[in-house]
Amino acid sequence: MCFRQHNVRDLLRRGRPCLGVGAAWAGLLLLTLPIVAQSIGPDEVRVSSRPYLPQSQILHAEARLVRIDAVVRDNKGRIVSGLKPENFTIFDDGKKQTVATFEVQTHTPLAVLQANAATPLPAAGGQRPATQPTANGTPHPRPRYVALYFDDLHTKSGDMRHVQLAAENFIRTGLSAGDQIALFTAASSVTVDFTADASQVLDALANLRSRARVFDSGTCPRITPHDAYMIANFPNSDAYRVALAAADQCNCEDQANDGPTCYEQQERLVLIQAKQIWEPMKELSENTLETIQGVVDYLAKKPGERVLVLASSGFLTGTLEVKVDEVMDNALRSGIVVNALDAKGLYMEDPSHGRIQNELHGGAANQEAVHEAESFRPDLMSMTAAMADFAVGTGGRFFHDRNDLDAGFYSLAAAPETEYLLGFAPESEKSNGAYHKLKVEVNLPGKFDVQARPGYFAPTKETEEANQPSAEEKIDAEVRGSGEKSDFPLSIAEQARIANNGVHELSVQTRVDIHAMPFARQQNRRVDMLTFVAALFDAQGRMVTGKEAQMELALKPETFERFSKSGIDGGMSLEAPPGAYRLRVVVEEALRGEMSAMSRNVQVQ
Repeated sequence: MCFRQHNVRDLLRRGRPCLGVGAAWAGLLLLTLPIVAQSIGPDEVRVSSRPYLPQSQILHAEARLVRIDAVVRDNKGRIVSGLKPENFTIFDDGKKQTVATFEVQTHTPLAVLQANAATPLPAAGGQRPATQPTANGTPHPRPRYVALYFDDLHTKSGDMRHVQLAAENFIRTGLSAGDQIALFTAASSVTVDFTADASQVLDALANLRSRARVFDSGTCPRITPHDAYMIANFPNSDAYRVALAAADQCNCEDQANDGPTCYEQQERLVLIQAKQIWEPMKELSENTLETIQGVVDYLAKKPGERVLVLASSGFLTGTLEVKVDEVMDNALRSGIVVNALDAKGLYMEDPSHGRIQNELHGGAANQEAVHEAESFRPDLMSMTAAMADFAVGTGGRFFHDRNDLDAGFYSLAAAPETEYLLGFAPESEKSNGAYHKLKVEVNLPGKFDVQARPGYFAPTKETEEANQPSAEEKIDAEVRGSGEKSDFPLSIAEQARIANNGVHELSVQTRVDIHAMPFARQQNRRVDMLTFVAALFDAQGRMVTGKEAQMELALKPETFERFSKSGIDGGMSLEAPPGAYRLRVVVEEALRGEMSAMSRNVQVQ
């Protein structure tokens, strides 16, 4: 008979089946009871166990933890590895914070692993759990979702081909274990949902085509896209005055058209011509922003690390700043990093296009030459302003003014070799939804560039109520923590040993004092459930291995009395290569969600 206590089971963390003592997965974990021999019925204690795998990679602010993914580069742009928690300082709105959680993620491209491996490796993004250890004890990285977005509405054919080749190179050589790749376009002409199958993405890349339109008057006066924006929205701008002077000379200086009426007509015609360029250009930019927002919303639903790589020749977003901010804020709230690549590379086109000398002379020619020379660089920057904002605003990178698009795309889309996962608990956070500026510094001699999220939004009372952390997230956060927690008495003892099969392991004995635990009363039984988690972390803060078990208790009065005096022991066996580790043990009881946790430095030998 399976003694199932439904009101307690509703509080269970991970929905285990009701199992009898000894029904745990073989060789994973065994909870031992020192007084089992004293007539404890099989319906009083039931144990189930499995490898411990964190259920959530996102630490909620409601759990008083803010997570920061940081990549550190030296003054030559090389990624820095080997840093420890004490090497980092976090500032929240200028106030120094204590690093509460620390983990290191390392990534090696599958192409490199497969070249060195004796046996085939799973495809990128395979279903193997993100933190499950490999045979040598090294944990696999968390899931990583990379959305490749190609702005085919603004990227010219030549630029598109260069970006295609760069993306193909990344797909063939830059994917890491755990990567899921998706492909989106501004025109929605090519779409591939997140997949681990690189061939699907390569096939879609081959079908990319530029659908860009040329927005340029091509006549006298020549009105560039940026000039059209300025003239349509700021009639007193230099762009308007230069275009009007050119129109007057081109259209009114011959004898037939010379006169006040012709000059008055040019004022109106310049405005009309500018709006004819700006309005459809604005519409395309709005469409691009809407599709980027759609990708952000879709990406936000994915677990683990989320990256959006935006490739475009640039698009004007003047008067659309509110929409740009909305996209950026949504990405920031969802923990999405946006990396942007300017498909133009190092742009060297002559701004005059030879038109000034051919069509204008005298003052108008000089005026237009000066204007185009002075506005050439600002015009180019305005085309990529939104891309730069997205990158800077979400802690991403903006690759521009360089022709090595292969290296650029790889640096933006490939997982960094070393990534530091930092967490801190805001000391006096208010539930007002306010934006907090973050800054991460490295406390070592030398100059370092830290790529990390620039800030976060505090929760509101409404979001706190709607997004209370689950039991899984609470215990996962405690496992990643380092401080002691003592909701009830807990003690641990450990011993390194070599198992009969020659595997190095750490035997961990955990004793829980249940005397003060709440226990529900049902059918003359004391009912509760204990969840045990033990995990080993290496010197870099990476979880090497972990085990989890649940013990359902439905104790008779006499059994409860004995356990209240002796406590309940949990015997855990953790396999790991020889070395120094930090042992973290967390025990949770189900009724109130109380937890106790301890850490200890151990040696496996």
